[in-house]
Amino acid sequence: MLSFLRALWQGITTVRRAVTNIIFLAIVIFIVVAIISNETASVPEKTALVINPTGVIVEQKHPVDPFARLTQGEDKEAETLLRDITDAIDAGAEDKRVKVLVLDLEGLAGAPMSMLLEIGQSLDHFKQTGKPVYAFGSSYSQSQYLLAAHASQVYLDKHAVPALPSVFLTGIGVYPTFFKSALDRFKVKFHIFRVGEFKSAVEPYLRDDMSEEARAETRDWVDSLWDSYARTVTHERGITAEAFDRYTNRYDVLLDGAKGDSASLAVSEGLVDEQITQEVFRERLLDLVGEHDGNPNALGFREYLGITRPPIPVVNPTSKKIAVIVAKGTILDGEQPPGDIGAESLSRLIEQARKDKTVKGVVLRIDSPGGSASAAERIRSELALLQDDGKPVVVSMSGYAASGGYWVSATANRIFAEETTITGSIGTFLLFPTFGEALGEFGIHSDGIGTTTLSGSTDPLLPLNPVMERLLQQGIRNTYDNFLAIVAEGRGMT
Repeated sequence: MLSFLRALWQGITTVRRAVTNIIFLAIVIFIVVAIISNETASVPEKTALVINPTGVIVEQKHPVDPFARLTQGEDKEAETLLRDITDAIDAGAEDKRVKVLVLDLEGLAGAPMSMLLEIGQSLDHFKQTGKPVYAFGSSYSQSQYLLAAHASQVYLDKHAVPALPSVFLTGIGVYPTFFKSALDRFKVKFHIFRVGEFKSAVEPYLRDDMSEEARAETRDWVDSLWDSYARTVTHERGITAEAFDRYTNRYDVLLDGAKGDSASLAVSEGLVDEQITQEVFRERLLDLVGEHDGNPNALGFREYLGITRPPIPVVNPTSKKIAVIVAKGTILDGEQPPGDIGAESLSRLIEQARKDKTVKGVVLRIDSPGGSASAAERIRSELALLQDDGKPVVVSMSGYAASGGYWVSATANRIFAEETTITGSIGTFLLFPTFGEALGEFGIHSDGIGTTTLSGSTDPLLPLNPVMERLLQQGIRNTYDNFLAIVAEGRGMT
């Protein structure tokens, strides 16, 4: 028996070593191929730069499990870095070998409007060099069209038969799901504690519809975003605001007039320049950039960056520098991976910048809808320590810097936001569910004794302890007062 187990263990060890060696060899081969490819790849003297993002555009990617990628292939929810797109466009604008930029937006799932507008600025800069920008697609979603509108020419594939309108502009809607009737039916109680005039996040647990106050609050920022979208499209396409409003609000009537042909309607209303076939589009590119193996000379932006982007420079460890820290995602306590903001993980980066004598200031790029108040204060206090050491903090807001995101930002030396940044939302809330009545329907009950007035106060099977109820409300009030004080101090307000 011992000899069998020994042989089995040796076999397992041999297999483990073999697998480890295979993985190591695969990594080495990958690195060698990448190096050789970079050395041999080059940008043709005449080429089209193709911007073909996939998935959602983000400031910081979520970590990907390499084994899941090996077994499942490419992630369905792919992500594309904003900086990769803008860097490629900006480099192509100055690169004499790049003769035209092509927007292939079929794979773009979406992005915050602030990011789309930033890409649009890079596209406008590219056009200012005198080079054309072409957009070609079978159809355009709302996010895709905001980029396509910046093109010199917007084309629709003449042979495409999209299920939805060729240029599908739905506007911006906010439709939360409300649970009150369901909670009542199942006898689940959510005890809500909130302070602040605008804190509508708890309404789904209190109501079956949106309150008038929440409607007014939401209407304000939704209209602002849509106005920015409309202004951008009308300016880039040279159409009137009335024409845009007609297209978005009377689309069914216009489509009847176009006999159901949404592509022809998009052309007649000025949103698209022309319907052409893929072959015609190919011929137009060939005229500009020539061919290679029968196809137009073209490079995707990732390949182009791989060839042209300079390697990360070796920074003199004694030279002065500005640290750029990205804070993207929900603000949570503890350690969190990229894609979420962890109080401890982000604070550690800030602490490193504080202790590094060569770092003379910090730019915090934040894109967050909020989260834990304690986590936000942990991060903000670490930024304050950095400022106490004489190092300024500049906050650059992306699509969101709301609630806890603004808490983190409030005491920065300077705060910059995009026109479409959603920020503010100064308020606090807490949800405390109890399930005693719900489980009682199934014959499950909780009962007992305790030594103090707070014994069992956190047990969700018991009714909410009135002492705990007062404590929670006082705690939320204190958090809100601290939030106000931090904002007032940081922004020089009363």
